Amino acid sequence: MAPRALIFGTGGVGCVYGYILHQAGVSVTAVCRTNFDVVKEKGILIRSKIFARAHYRPAAVRTILEAREHGPFDFLLVCSKAFPGTAEMIKGAVSAQTAIVLAQNGIGGEEEYALLYPHNTIISGVVYLPVTQVESGIVEHGPLERFEIGTYPSNASAFAKAQTQQLSDLYKSGGGSAPVFDDVQPRRWVKLAVNAAWNPTTALTMCDDANYLRSSPNAESTVRKIMRDVGRIASAAGYPAAITDEAIEHDLQRPKDRLKTGGKEPSMLTDVRHGRAMEVEAILGNALRIGQKHGVETPYLEMLYTLAKGRNYAIAPDAEWKPIARHD
Repeated sequence: MAPRALIFGTGGVGCVYGYILHQAGVSVTAVCRTNFDVVKEKGILIRSKIFARAHYRPAAVRTILEAREHGPFDFLLVCSKAFPGTAEMIKGAVSAQTAIVLAQNGIGGEEEYALLYPHNTIISGVVYLPVTQVESGIVEHGPLERFEIGTYPSNASAFAKAQTQQLSDLYKSGGGSAPVFDDVQPRRWVKLAVNAAWNPTTALTMCDDANYLRSSPNAESTVRKIMRDVGRIASAAGYPAAITDEAIEHDLQRPKDRLKTGGKEPSMLTDVRHGRAMEVEAILGNALRIGQKHGVETPYLEMLYTLAKGRNYAIAPDAEWKPIARHD
């Protein structure tokens, strides 16, 4: 029987990862929200620099409970935003054999899943996939596709390691790339340094990365300082070699190259433009708390976190929000 996979979160990432698994012969089910009607009727169209023009039709469902009819699932890919509480939302589709695959931003997000599903394989993944869903069920994908994966924790069972390798093999069979790391956490810290530096700065300034660099003589040096803050936390958490000055310069080169060709819009900037809540805790808050636990001072990260929380509060205020007082 063909392996079965459930995609939870059919934005750009979920659409492309579903396609790769579909190409590998996996039976793919997708939980869809705003794009349900289109995906149900027409499937998903991907216009890709790597896969060219590709189309596939997953089994589209609206809810996790509906998805159960297509299970049990060998893999459940969480491709939604990394908001607290997501682990609870997938509970109805997790069976004893299900490996939970986290294709999400941030650091420390695995703990929530490990607590709820102590007997399931948790595969932590680092996503490199420039992709945007430009219309419901239509995805534009750039020239990069890499999904770095490893078990959580790194010393998981031999069975968990085998499931992780199976997922990697399926990606390769489907034309994708999912290299396996004995310990994927250093790779997560590297990606976090990039996200922590670029996502909030662009969201707060409303500049794409290249235009942010153009905006001030201090812009580039500030990005370096943010990434070094993350590097100090990673070092205190046991990964001193994760974020080196060489790694910072390597990652800075990509947005600097875009000064010639046009910038990139990080996900937080996209969220702000569309009035959506941002992944502030996953990308900034969790790292800041890990740093505080180890007594690491990270002034740039703390400032960004505080400002991003304020921006997020303006987008999604709670009952305590009060309008500006008007005096005649």
